[in-house]
Amino acid sequence: MHYFSGLRPADSFIVHTNYVQSPLSEDVLKRLYIPLIGLESIAVYQYLSQFINGRQVSEPETHYLILNELKMNLSHFEQLRERLEAIGLLKTFLKTGEAQCFVYKLISPVMPAQFFNDPMLSVFLFQVVGKERFHQLKKHFCTDTIDLTDYRDVSKNYMDVFGTPKEPDAGIFKGNETIIKTNDSLGIPVHQQTFDFDLLEMLLNQNLITREQLPKATRDLITQLSVLYDIAPTEMRRIILRSLSADQTISHEELRKNARDFYQLEHEGNLPALTEARQPDEVEDKTQLSWFEMMDTTSPVAMLASTSKSEPTARQKRMIESIVEREKLPFGVINILLQYVMFTHDMQLPQSYIEEIASNWKKLKFESSRQAYDHVKKLQKQQAERQSEQKPRRTRPSYEKTPAWVSQMKEGSAPVAVETDQALEAEKRKLEEELKNFWKEDER
Repeated sequence: MHYFSGLRPADSFIVHTNYVQSPLSEDVLKRLYIPLIGLESIAVYQYLSQFINGRQVSEPETHYLILNELKMNLSHFEQLRERLEAIGLLKTFLKTGEAQCFVYKLISPVMPAQFFNDPMLSVFLFQVVGKERFHQLKKHFCTDTIDLTDYRDVSKNYMDVFGTPKEPDAGIFKGNETIIKTNDSLGIPVHQQTFDFDLLEMLLNQNLITREQLPKATRDLITQLSVLYDIAPTEMRRIILRSLSADQTISHEELRKNARDFYQLEHEGNLPALTEARQPDEVEDKTQLSWFEMMDTTSPVAMLASTSKSEPTARQKRMIESIVEREKLPFGVINILLQYVMFTHDMQLPQSYIEEIASNWKKLKFESSRQAYDHVKKLQKQQAERQSEQKPRRTRPSYEKTPAWVSQMKEGSAPVAVETDQALEAEKRKLEEELKNFWKEDER
């Protein structure tokens, strides 16, 4: 069996949506959702929406595209994606196997009327932007109305103008299930399983409140309020009893008000704020990642630019693209390959040599920079052992008389040979030290 092993650059993704974007939905994202989850998360949402291109299902792409175009590592992308999922703008589906495939389903943002009546979204926005800005945003989405009290409706209906419609053909509605349609957003995804309705119903039965008095809309609201204000079933029972109207139905407006009053009474008048389980200072940014994680999540082109302190040439970029397309090696493996070749070839990148190594490493099925690095260090160790095992050849002594001028030349050249050997040894030690620092052995 295959299991999810973390998001990898080679993993494919498909974008799906359940609605058609409009200027109003874009305005809601900018004004109401950015204060809640930040500009970066909304930018990821809008970036994914480009793959729809007028359809509801996109063509498959790989996460290499996100690394290259968004200039962020996949751990940061996942953090932003989780914010979208938590706020109700995205659902993620995963299929595992030899290759992992994700489906990112874009959910419609909550429209203004529902947003400002949503107990969670409205409270969180109020806490983030403050009272003055909250009412300013609310006013922006209000429409002008006309008092029609002194008017009467004189509009004609269909039957008055067009008469009785004819019997439609039986196949006229065939295939309608595939037509583009819009679905209302449910807001922040809070499931009823998070609240103990069995206990609540048992408590309410003591007050003759039946299950029929808790329809789905009321249950959804109770679940939201319980999560928002951290209300247990025992306290929710008292809040519901105070929210009953004269006809023994539960008033949603009173239920929201009483739940808010309960929380403020327990928290000295404050309202809950939207906070992440992981605080920003606890989230690792790219500079805090380990070296191997950086190698795995950094584009080879960006790595080359950082290493050489200059923009890679067009030939180098084409070479990297051809290796990625032909060999399908992960970024981390390609980065180790390029760094190893540069260090051993005086910062040069001979294409044929690189392509030969890339082909061999593909056969070895390297999937991470750590595997490629360990392989290189193993080769270097084997090479060093072979060199140490080689013993100098013993030359047979010459019994011929050596001319004096040859002896004099040898005696004169001896210091030069010694000096050359010392220089080579010093250079070797220097290269070994650079290699040690370059591969960052001390940091591990």
